[in-house]
Amino acid sequence: MPDQPSVSLRSPRHREPRRHRPGRRRVLLLTDSYRPTVNGVVSSVDELRRGLREAGHEVRVLTVGPTRRTTFDGEVYRLPSLDASHLYPHARLGRPVDGDLLADLVRWRPQVLHSHTEFVAFWWARRLAHRLSVPHVHTYHTLYADYTHYFCPHERLGRALCASFARHTLDRTDLVVAPTEKIRRLLQGYAVRPPIAVVPTGVDLGRFTPGPRPPGLAASLALDPDVPVLLSLGRLATEKNLAEVLDRLAGVADPWQLVVAGDGPQAGTLRRQADQLGLGDRVRFVGAVEPSRAPEFYRLADVFVSASRTETQGLTVLEALASGVPVLCRDDAALDGVVRAGRNGERYTTPEEFTRSLTLLLRHPDLRRRWGREAVRTAAGLGAESFVAGICAAYDQAAGAGSSAVAA
Repeated sequence: MPDQPSVSLRSPRHREPRRHRPGRRRVLLLTDSYRPTVNGVVSSVDELRRGLREAGHEVRVLTVGPTRRTTFDGEVYRLPSLDASHLYPHARLGRPVDGDLLADLVRWRPQVLHSHTEFVAFWWARRLAHRLSVPHVHTYHTLYADYTHYFCPHERLGRALCASFARHTLDRTDLVVAPTEKIRRLLQGYAVRPPIAVVPTGVDLGRFTPGPRPPGLAASLALDPDVPVLLSLGRLATEKNLAEVLDRLAGVADPWQLVVAGDGPQAGTLRRQADQLGLGDRVRFVGAVEPSRAPEFYRLADVFVSASRTETQGLTVLEALASGVPVLCRDDAALDGVVRAGRNGERYTTPEEFTRSLTLLLRHPDLRRRWGREAVRTAAGLGAESFVAGICAAYDQAAGAGSSAVAA
């Protein structure tokens, strides 16, 4: 749904909340990252927002905007912000205090506060939880310990700081949502005190479906119709580890062509690496892709490849599976029960395992099709409806636990 024109919070049209339907909730989703930014957190929040609304709940989003004024379009509040790209690429810091916005939210009276990032939006959730005495649920999306290269030169110290930060932050909530068992185990290792509910992020099975290769897109990328297409879709950053994929592909003798859909701070480095490895004519860097076009790129692919070791929810892997594309990815506990070896893909650890698995897929189109059919069956249990049902159960659990555990 396109954003509506922004209006002042003082506009009379926003003074009275709509009547709340019995059995439904008013839910405020809070995140420091939202559209038009493209990343896993944004995709998860947007999917949840759509699913909750379709289930009859009233949903608003509080996020950080691109300007120095507060706006509200009827559904999304955007805080004034300052550039914080020195902390993380494209990051912005929102205003921690805004009297008019706080008053507007108190009048609306959300019944659940669900934060998705641990910075300004999180502290807005704490302030509102204290003011309204309503449950505060938080989804832990980001493995900060794998991002220490952005803020701390000493890895061991950085990981210790991440554990302390997680405890200090999450212990203030009523319930934590972990997208995978991997994250639940991590948070338990951090000695986080609130209950932890594992709720896998779902994908829109109406958007991501198998289909014929888009001929116009294939032609625009000058792809050879007789050569299997590999796809990497995601942010081009150190933690996503695409450099490893390029290194491994250099040792694969069978014909292949790789489409890299995404942008980020490593884009230039990766292009140079492909050229240095002699892969320049086999790799297509297409830049950032609008979310609406992502299904086209999955349908372009014969195999989805990923070497990321920092996944908390593996959304692009889920989207690939839903699109009927077998997956070759680095072994990661976040994908337990999702990428099933010898059924819908393979998980590798060593260079030899990567080469052996990919060569098998490249040489046997019947195997790709069989694994692709199994991929669709796997994704059928990971749709948006199951995701929303799991989140609503978490809301019920948090509400049963009483008001916020720790005051802001």
